[in-house]
Amino acid sequence: MYVSTIRLTIFLFVTTALASVVELDTSNFNDLVLNSGKNTLVKFYASWCSHCSKLEPVWEELATAYEKEPNVQIARIDADKHQKVGKQYGIDGYPTIKLFKKDDVQHPIEFEGARSVESFTNFISAHTGVKPPGSAPSLVVKLNDLNIEDIVGHKDAFIAVTADWCGHCKRLKPTWQKLAEVYQGDSDVVIIGQVQVTDPEPSEWIKEKFQIRSFPTLLYIKNGDWQNPEIYEAPRTLAAFTEFVNERAGTTRAEDGGLHPDAGLLHSLDDLVSTFVGSTKQERVKLANKLTEALNNLKKEHKYAKEIRYYTKLINSLVNGPYDFIPREIARLEKMLNEDLAPEARDSALFRLNILRYFNSCITPNTHK
Repeated sequence: MYVSTIRLTIFLFVTTALASVVELDTSNFNDLVLNSGKNTLVKFYASWCSHCSKLEPVWEELATAYEKEPNVQIARIDADKHQKVGKQYGIDGYPTIKLFKKDDVQHPIEFEGARSVESFTNFISAHTGVKPPGSAPSLVVKLNDLNIEDIVGHKDAFIAVTADWCGHCKRLKPTWQKLAEVYQGDSDVVIIGQVQVTDPEPSEWIKEKFQIRSFPTLLYIKNGDWQNPEIYEAPRTLAAFTEFVNERAGTTRAEDGGLHPDAGLLHSLDDLVSTFVGSTKQERVKLANKLTEALNNLKKEHKYAKEIRYYTKLINSLVNGPYDFIPREIARLEKMLNEDLAPEARDSALFRLNILRYFNSCITPNTHK
């Protein structure tokens, strides 16, 4: 009886430990991964693979970290046993790890970094923006030879190349972490990254490509253009870094991570907007084409996408109605900002409110004629 109790206790413990990992097979793969509406990190493994066995404790820890996150799940499938699924995704080695993003499940992204909880977490965060609930991992994206091109893609990236023995690198670390926090709401535009050359992950290609000779070296990559990196040589302060990134990425962040009062405003169009808004309804129909053409020219710079969309919406309302949209929307957003909002929602409201207030300031008695 005593032995049976011990066995039962051990069994329950193991079941609990594994409960966070989603078990997949041929029959449930489509439902639990492709149709789940979640971002799913899948480990394709084989029961006889020693590397897979070594990864198992890390995989369980990772699954536990995301257990309460509704948008991410950690899963595994014995691809040697369920070869139909393995063949479908080109699995020819074990373990192979792929991220199925909920908005693009047909094109899973293969993980090629170090097999650690931190590396997996950074990988998920970089591609989905989701972090484990209740955890506070560094927002600085860890980069190396294996993942840098995939993670950066065509975005901007401000990258610190560091070494763990470097005193200057250690002094930079807290400021670099704060910088990553400032731009966490702009991760779709710019990445704040780090290449630690003394980590186990390979970095020889990066060191050779960018001719790294001292530490820290700070690189700015514009739109994924690896051929023309800019070496940052200004003061290493949060204020200087923030100003530098804003100028190059077209962002409008303040040092506290909030938005500048003029965030969202396209100042190059101020005169056109002022004339358009202050004109009669009949005149605005003629001016709308000129203003739309100016917005299309800005599109060629491959930024300001959100600003252009909202400017276009306000232009349409002033041409086609409802003509009282601007004051009504200002009142609604000001009321919303008095509520407890998530940072992303507050940014979005402030962004729109700034643009609305500028349009509203251009209204004249002619506007309503």
